[in-house]
Amino acid sequence: MAPRKNFQHLDHRLADALEVMGEWWTPLIIMAVSSGAFRFESIQNSLGIARNILTDRLNTLVAGGVLEKRMYTEKPERYEYHLTAKGLELVPILQDLERWGTRHN
Repeated sequence: MAPRKNFQHLDHRLADALEVMGEWWTPLIIMAVSSGAFRFESIQNSLGIARNILTDRLNTLVAGGVLEKRMYTEKPERYEYHLTAKGLELVPILQDLERWGTRHN
């Protein structure tokens, strides 16, 4: 049996949150951006994540309203990623999860 690719079949708010947050790179990307890594290359270098995966996750986070893209140069088009108010709400939750991991690792 193949693993499910989404939780759309569930009527549950946690499932809705996992539609945006469900990939394991996502919390690390959010924390990298919250720590000042706003540009694609900075995020990629800080995490060692593959370009295609980072591109996919950034697009999902922008579509989910967690990050917003801000153009910093027009030619070539280059963007920075910043947390929205919705994204900023996740930071203390992820910090709590990090502390939990520290205590139980």
